[in-house]
Amino acid sequence: PDLATLRRIPWEPNAAFVLCDSYEMDSDQLLEVAPRTILRRQLARAEEKGLRFGFASELEFYLASTPSAQAFAQRYRDLDMLSAHRNDYQMSQAGRDDWFIAQIRNHMSDFGIPIEASKPEWGLGQQEVTLDFTSTLEMADRHVLFKYGVKDLAHRAGLTCTFMAKPKIDDVGSSCHLHVSLWDLEGNPLSHDGGGTAGTAGMSALFGSFVAGQAEHVLDLGLLFAPTVNSYKRYLPDQFAGTAIAVGVDNRSCAFRLVGHGPSFRVENRIPGADVNPYYAYAATIAAGLAGIEAGLPTPSVHDGNAWTDSALPSMTTSLHASVDRFGASEVARAAFGDAVFEHLFLSARAEVVAFESGCVTDWELVRYYERV
Repeated sequence: PDLATLRRIPWEPNAAFVLCDSYEMDSDQLLEVAPRTILRRQLARAEEKGLRFGFASELEFYLASTPSAQAFAQRYRDLDMLSAHRNDYQMSQAGRDDWFIAQIRNHMSDFGIPIEASKPEWGLGQQEVTLDFTSTLEMADRHVLFKYGVKDLAHRAGLTCTFMAKPKIDDVGSSCHLHVSLWDLEGNPLSHDGGGTAGTAGMSALFGSFVAGQAEHVLDLGLLFAPTVNSYKRYLPDQFAGTAIAVGVDNRSCAFRLVGHGPSFRVENRIPGADVNPYYAYAATIAAGLAGIEAGLPTPSVHDGNAWTDSALPSMTTSLHASVDRFGASEVARAAFGDAVFEHLFLSARAEVVAFESGCVTDWELVRYYERV
């Protein structure tokens, strides 16, 4: 157990929660392929360069008023969503939902997971909660515990919660935007150039290389941001997903969006869905950024206008199969993670592809082909 993560569960009397690390059998060595270990190794690489990071996860999820046992019996079809109307940024729905969302905010605060903001999102029954930024491993832990807590609270309230990236094809997907800023070991911000130099959108040269590395290598590391077959159904134009690989200033059509001012200046990665494993995604972010710094990549140019309609820009891969192939051929991924972790990530993702392609007949296939072929 990592006793630094020990905390009382506010909604469960006389119960506590602690995260544990995995060790090699009959050894005092951390298990190399465990998610927390993978992230720790990337953090150690960064610290050797005098760098640390601030991270924050911005999570979306759907809530249905159908209880979970009934939802399971219905195979998660035709659920009664918590809201019947689209109420993004509308106060009335926020008030109606607050009987439950307030529980999330209050319990999470008592659970050691401070909430920056919450709001209804565009989808029917969709919510967004942004976690307060903190150090990297702590934020990854909070991200995991937040998802556990929300699902547990939803079950107790007679609701069903999902963090799938695309639970319904006729509604928007759920994202997990990742915000990251660069700091030195003394806690000084390194992301902003301090003067807003023309053409750099305020990025320091170091942060420019870090962001350039993310944009350069995100497709190689895509399966760590989009880990499931379902992840890729979220990548549709004009549905808020960061499919166009570009950097923009407060531009939501770009995969990488520069936001904030001064010490809060940061880059938001809009590619991950709510199904992401934060340890993998944060590790991939650091690995890509460090590759950019090590290569001395120049500060990327800033894209103006609608990146979704710019055919000259590269786009996120369209399937887990394609991402697995890309990862498997990536020298950057192997160099960053080492052979054992690289092979573990590659083989695990490939097994997921095989399980889907050879292990199921979808409803779509039945409707399209059953009496027609």
